[in-house]
Amino acid sequence: MAVVVSGSLLVLLLKSRVFHSITLGPLDFVFILLPVGILGAKALLGLLSSADADPAANVDLKEFFARFFQPLVRVIRDWFPFFLLSASYYSLYSNVILRVNPHTVDGFLSRFDAALLGNQAAFLLEPWINRWVTDFLNVVYFSHVLFFPGVALYFYLRKEGKAFRRIMMGFLTLLLMALASYVFLPAVGPEKYFADQFSRDLQGKILTRTVDYIISTGRVSHDCFPSMHVGIPLLVVFYLRGYRPKMLIPAVLYLALMCCATIYLRYHYVVDVLAAFVYVPVAYWLNDFLLAHWPGERQTTPMPVASTG
Repeated sequence: MAVVVSGSLLVLLLKSRVFHSITLGPLDFVFILLPVGILGAKALLGLLSSADADPAANVDLKEFFARFFQPLVRVIRDWFPFFLLSASYYSLYSNVILRVNPHTVDGFLSRFDAALLGNQAAFLLEPWINRWVTDFLNVVYFSHVLFFPGVALYFYLRKEGKAFRRIMMGFLTLLLMALASYVFLPAVGPEKYFADQFSRDLQGKILTRTVDYIISTGRVSHDCFPSMHVGIPLLVVFYLRGYRPKMLIPAVLYLALMCCATIYLRYHYVVDVLAAFVYVPVAYWLNDFLLAHWPGERQTTPMPVASTG
């Protein structure tokens, strides 16, 4: 299915005017090919470790490859949604979003904030800017790249397969919803939209320049509505209620800090944060609905975890 869909899209791209209206660079091809590469590696390793291969041919060699590759196959299979969606997100690096929808919605989002607060949150917070606070909130904002994989890895290493699958597929569902929103409602955020109207910068004492450089290098330009920096911690809070109630208070505090960081650092409008509180419950319910109707989830077999031996 992956090969057929990819081939069909490639033919459509080359035979239509879409190809001539989109600027593609080397980085785009890397991220476009990454899902295909992962699928190919997964299929190859699956064949090598398959127990359905001809038992009469190279039995010892087959068993050797099966034992050698089996842990890697399991890891790739279990973490495949994370790899695939990371590649899908970064494939938006180019001007694909604006080719699909060339009209950004920053004007609408900023008007919503003005109606809600009387002004832009970024302007209202200018008198309260502090260099140490800026450094601290930059660390909070950057920790997003470790927070979700860390939570998923925690459940994975503890061999809690059901919790791991729910969290991983919840992330898949939520990010797919967000990707669609970024395409149809692209926005650059207050930092860029009001760049020439701020009277104070957000320079910190020590860390801000380094963190800013990392974030600006890895961030897609039009991924504002909704804020996934808020959405993913909120989704984790939903799952921790059932699996780790004792971790709920720290998770809620982290979520509150992330809400503050996204607005204080001018990456998001207030409405982007509020939208996350709408998207997440929908994704949470939709994910559980889909898993309940997925044949594999009707069997309560324990999740295999790659051995370290």
